[in-house]
Parts: sequence; C-alpha cells; structure tokens
Amino acid sequence: MQKDSWFDQLEKRGIHLTPDQRKKVEDKINSVLSYEPKIGIFGKTGVGKSSLCNALFGKDVCPISDVEACTRNPQEVILNMGRNGIKLLDVPGVGESQERDVEYAKLYAELLPELDLVLWLVKADDRAMASDENFYKNIVMPHLNQGKPFFFVVNQVDKIEPFREWNEEKHEPGPNQYQNIGRKVDAIATQFSVPASKVIPVSAEEKYNLTKLVDEIVFALPKEKNITLFKEVDDQFKSEAAGEHVKSGFLEIIADTVKEVVGKVTETIGNAFELGREFMNWVDRHTPSWWPF
Repeated sequence: MQKDSWFDQLEKRGIHLTPDQRKKVEDKINSVLSYEPKIGIFGKTGVGKSSLCNALFGKDVCPISDVEACTRNPQEVILNMGRNGIKLLDVPGVGESQERDVEYAKLYAELLPELDLVLWLVKADDRAMASDENFYKNIVMPHLNQGKPFFFVVNQVDKIEPFREWNEEKHEPGPNQYQNIGRKVDAIATQFSVPASKVIPVSAEEKYNLTKLVDEIVFALPKEKNITLFKEVDDQFKSEAAGEHVKSGFLEIIADTVKEVVGKVTETIGNAFELGREFMNWVDRHTPSWWPF
C-alpha cells in the first residue's frame, strides 16, 4: 500500500510522522480494508437464502438447491478469499424436528456472539412461523439486546396477493400488492415485537428493494466493518447515501488514527473533517489500488 504521497502532504502541513507512526497508521488502514465481516443468514429451508446472497453480490456465492437441506453445521461461504473478504454463514433452518431444533438452538447460541450482523429470512407467503418466533425470542433476542445489528428480511414478496399485479417490466408491486406487502411487514413486526423499520420486504428473484436492504445493513454496521461489505455488493444496489456514509466513516477512522499516533494533531490541522478532506483530495488525484470506491 503506497501512501507516501499522502504522508508527504501531511509533512507539508506540519504533521511529522516517524517511521513507527507511519506504520501504525498503515496498519490501521490495512486492518479496516482487510476486515472480513461475518454475516449470519438465518431462516428455514426454502426461504431463498442462497438466492438473496447471489442477487446482492452479483455472483453465485452460495449453492442453490431445491433438495431439502440436511446439514447440521453452518455452511461458510467466503467472498474473495483472504483480504477484502466477507464471511456468509448459511445457518441451518429451524422447525425440522424437535430433536434438530434442540441441536440448532445450541449452534445458534454459539454462533451469534461471533456475528457482526444477522439477517433472518422468512417467506412472504409463510404463515407458519411459530418455530421462527420461538427461536427468535429465546435464542436470538438476548444477543440483540447487546446491540447486535439484526433485520428480518421478507423474501419473495412478488408472490403476495394479488401476485398478478406485479409489474414485471419495472420489477415492482402494483398498488394493492404494495399495500398487502406493508400489512405483511406490520404483521411480522407485531409478531416478533420489533419496529417495522427492522423488517425489510424484498424479492431476490425480481431484485426488488435490495438497495434498501443494503442501505440498512451499511448504516447498521460499525464504520470499521461496513467498507468491505459495501465494496462487494453489486453496484446496482449501492446508493449514493450509503457510499457517502461508508466513505465518511473510513475518513474518520484515518483522521482519528493520525490524531492518536501524533497526539495533539488538532492544533496543527484543525479537525477530523479537514484531515479527511485532505486525504480525499489525495485519493482523487492518485486513485490508489486499495481504495474500494
């Protein structure tokens, strides 16, 4: 990672970094750019977990099969192995049998503390969610109370009645269908005692509302953990607001890191915003290969 030109700019501003201080700044930037966020994809078999992942990231990242899943362990899929990767954990679905549910409860409890974010998928036309509700309230909620980002994702909303209203050309619901999707969101929010804002209706197949889902994920993740995910998402689902949020957070990290290693750097260059702006000006001029935007 060559940032000598940027460090030279800091020198011109009166910020003198020793080789050790430069290394600390570089190490911090490297740690952020190479962080592998771990995202748990929860939900019963057949809710479209693999299809959603494939749509979001624009590639076949998860195996898709209509055969009933029988694995007892989470399937881990890593996008771009090693540096700049994302770990997606496809967790076995609940409700298969009482014996399996006991086993899965233990697995969920072990995995949840390790995850950066959890997406719980339900099918839009599924009315039998007693097992989902039981697992959510007894296994998942204690971890959410500690601040872990979590969203219910209602998939396949194009199948909600009247499904013939679906606008295939625009890939969006008709007026009556849109209202029924809203009612489904409210019903799930009530059943699971969560704000409706935590329930995101999508259609992976129709690529409907995926930008909204990406926005919610990006804004929910800490700034140290959202940059890699945003980079890997298919460009068509990256909103300008989410991009600016990720970029701003990254610049704040750099500014805070320089402040930490230099000391009273604010007396020299003003504030974090000014340092971030200086860094962005340098990026615009050089477009380094490690810049993820």
